[in-house]
Amino acid sequence: MTPDQLATLLDEANHAPTYSVRAALARVDGQPHPRIAALAAHLTAVKQDVWAAVSAATGAAAPPADAGLTRLMTWEVGAIRALSPGSLSLSVNHAGATSTVAELLRALARHTLWHAGQMAALANRPRLA
Repeated sequence: MTPDQLATLLDEANHAPTYSVRAALARVDGQPHPRIAALAAHLTAVKQDVWAAVSAATGAAAPPADAGLTRLMTWEVGAIRALSPGSLSLSVNHAGATSTVAELLRALARHTLWHAGQMAALANRPRLA
């Protein structure tokens, strides 16, 4: 995959109108289920961690440390597009495993969609006090 193709993949996981984090959060009506906030915080932390590893391997800029999930999702799409094609084959260590930058970013897209589905499932779940 090229940087542009990877950027499109992650952009769709983050922002597509039907199946994405943005679409799942848009389904929330009223007070969100507390697990949605936990999932959003987890996803933010994972994205920050992945991008710290990618940044260390490629020399690319790290994400803004104060970026929340929405800002981080937009930032990372541009960050992928800024990577050189050669940087995608560089080795990167993350979570105790070694992979290429491209493999790690594809895993991030899958991870993002996994949590988008969880958020969507909780979006309209009634909260019991």
